[in-house]
Amino acid sequence: MRTRNRATVLGHVGNEVILRHTANGKPVVNLNLATNHRRKDGPEVTTWHRVVLWDKLAELADRYVTRGAPVYVEGPLTSRDYVDKEGVKHSRSELTAHELILLGKQGAANTAPPSGRQSGEGEELAEVKENIPF
Repeated sequence: MRTRNRATVLGHVGNEVILRHTANGKPVVNLNLATNHRRKDGPEVTTWHRVVLWDKLAELADRYVTRGAPVYVEGPLTSRDYVDKEGVKHSRSELTAHELILLGKQGAANTAPPSGRQSGEGEELAEVKENIPF
């Protein structure tokens, strides 16, 4: 049986983008994306999603993504364990983005910023999208 681990999130960025580098010099960005869902007879509920971008996608995010911006990300879900400063063990689910599409308008020319898709071999493909009508 074939299996597939792929998640898609369309949401708004909830934090400022900070480009960091690993000890080996690999660029990485962590984003928190908010999605909203209105229950039938209740308040709107916000769910936060942790997203990790590596290499060229991290550099694209650093250059074009701002807090509050609408973005589309796609990639596999992973889970990792870590221990905080107080010694408490936690588990976190993350989406490791292989695709990033920025949905908002950018710059004085009113053109959308590039989207990026990373192939399975680690090569980054970037393309410029036209304005998105929604």
